[in-house]
Amino acid sequence: MRLAGLWAAVGFGVLALVGAGCDGQGNGDGADAADGDAADAADGDGADASDGDGAPDGADGGLDDGADEGADELPAGCMFPGPGPRPLLFTDVTEELGLGPAGLRATGTQVTVVDLNGDRWPDLALVKGSSEREDPAAARGLYRLLENQGEAGFADRTWSSGLFDARDDTPGRVASLAVFGDLDNDGDQDAFLGVYETTDNQAALLDHSDVYLNDGQGTFTPGPVFRFTTQDHDPVASAVLLDYDRDGRLDLFTAHHYARYGYLETMIQDNLWRGLGDGAFEDATGPAGLTTESFSLDAASRGKTHRPSWGATACDLDGDGWPDLLVNSYGRMFNALYRNAGGAFEDLSMASGYASDAVYDYTDNQFYACFCALGLGDALYCTDADPPQITCQGNNWSRGVDDQAWRLGGNSATVACGDVDGDGDLDLLTSEIAHWHIGQSSDRSELLLNRGFPAAQFRRPGNQATGLVREHILSWNEGDLGAALVDLDNDGWLEALIASSDYPGTHLLLWQRRPDHVFQEVGLEAGVRQHRAHGLAWVDYDRDGDYDLVVGTSLARWSAGDTPPPPEDAFVHVYRNEVGQDGNRLLLHLVGAGGAGGASRDALGARVSIIAGGRRFATEKQGPHGLGGFQHDPLLIVGLGEACRADEVRVRWPNAQGSEVVLRDVDANQVVWLEEGQPARYLSLEDYRQGR
Repeated sequence: MRLAGLWAAVGFGVLALVGAGCDGQGNGDGADAADGDAADAADGDGADASDGDGAPDGADGGLDDGADEGADELPAGCMFPGPGPRPLLFTDVTEELGLGPAGLRATGTQVTVVDLNGDRWPDLALVKGSSEREDPAAARGLYRLLENQGEAGFADRTWSSGLFDARDDTPGRVASLAVFGDLDNDGDQDAFLGVYETTDNQAALLDHSDVYLNDGQGTFTPGPVFRFTTQDHDPVASAVLLDYDRDGRLDLFTAHHYARYGYLETMIQDNLWRGLGDGAFEDATGPAGLTTESFSLDAASRGKTHRPSWGATACDLDGDGWPDLLVNSYGRMFNALYRNAGGAFEDLSMASGYASDAVYDYTDNQFYACFCALGLGDALYCTDADPPQITCQGNNWSRGVDDQAWRLGGNSATVACGDVDGDGDLDLLTSEIAHWHIGQSSDRSELLLNRGFPAAQFRRPGNQATGLVREHILSWNEGDLGAALVDLDNDGWLEALIASSDYPGTHLLLWQRRPDHVFQEVGLEAGVRQHRAHGLAWVDYDRDGDYDLVVGTSLARWSAGDTPPPPEDAFVHVYRNEVGQDGNRLLLHLVGAGGAGGASRDALGARVSIIAGGRRFATEKQGPHGLGGFQHDPLLIVGLGEACRADEVRVRWPNAQGSEVVLRDVDANQVVWLEEGQPARYLSLEDYRQGR
């Protein structure tokens, strides 16, 4: 057994014990172990003390699981990929799948993954973020719904699904974003269509944010009538599905941008909507402790004001089984982090270190330099001002506002949650829009490592230490709108992706973990350097046991004279993973009981902890997150690297009791189908593909 990782050398936290063992039998016993502790390692070494079977001492509640029987027998299908990481490689199969300009012309900025009809094949919903109704005859591709038919390819269900029909049965409606979840607990995926309603477009809008219910076959009809706003306007920029009170019914959090772009006094309240289990909702913002204040300088300085919220994400950061909320703010204002304390939230934005990176030196901001060069500031205020490096065209600096800490954060779009350092808790990857002329005070996309939230602040090692660096010319813009943490080579370590869009020279960024556990950008070599990448989803579209990538395109700020020139339309690209299927992994299909003390049918918030080869692998089933609602494959794929068998698979259900199921000695490279309250089923990947 060897020690892997140099995280401590770069300030990343704990070391992880890594081995190449392939011990035990391949028949999980499905035994419940609700009384097992299974706490993540608290001794700082990232690995639990083991009694020889790879499970923490006492975690099995004293059960004799027979883990040592047949220890030398390797399970069929075990693969030997080597210690890794292996070079990532993807093939653009958009045309092969019939989705390109010569086929279905799949277009969209935002990509959402959903299984429309329960056939286990992931389908795609694509949205351009328009505030217009689509005319089906015009075929502008504002909204697309594409059904994955497996070997038969994709079929266009945009209009036959009814999803984009208005309530008055008019074909075509407005949808700025689309996210999916089982809102009525009947076993299929319903939809929430968010609308970005502002003072500028309100008069022209014909539709509001709405729920559409699925009949189980992928055909949608409008749900209960409900107005998803407590304000005059409803500028929904992000929608998150979660079960915040663990009552088995999905709830909805809507993050709202400016009601009038750039005007601080038009920032409005974000809302939490409690699901009633039939597709209807009620406002739970106040009772849940999420009320914020109208804008004032005082409220802004305390981090208590409404925000120009852009993205939102739900994940369990403290491991207590209750989903916490993170809200990304535009306008370089403080981000928000709300810890869920048993169904009510406490604001830990500032205490956690998530509000901003706390770099507040604005003296290299070119607008400040212009303010002083134009003689608008006195000598004392302008002591540290250098001559501006831009042409000063009027004043863009407000003394007493732009020099305040609450205005020196980031243009934050999305945050992704994942266990980056292998210590069993969830870390964060943020994405930010940043410009060279704003200077060092502007927050940049980076990793935030969980050191024991909420007792300790998140650690920001910095991009030089983590390897999340990129090359820039003298003047640059980073248009980072999307973020994802996902294991693409199934070696058990997460890769980092950033969808950087809108600005010249921006593209999809893919950082892979090197053997020293520092990241290296490999997007060009891997074949995924897509220009102006916007939407981003990881999805096993071909059900071969690894995550492929589907990437949307932004045409904003893309001019004919740019290099490369803009495409004809915002075409989506599908990149097939050519490497991940050669690594050992476990696939988990999780289904909650739904209501009456059970987890929601989608099992959002379920925590999975796997012990294999001397390592612990932790993940969580999450719903849509971030700007516009990034939503990925509901099938969990956990890479095990060189381990051929999992000594333990522990699933904690997000139900009222937080009950757990523990499976022992589970062979790699199969699907574990686990329904709450039922014995586990084990399927080959081919049986899963075929619906058997």
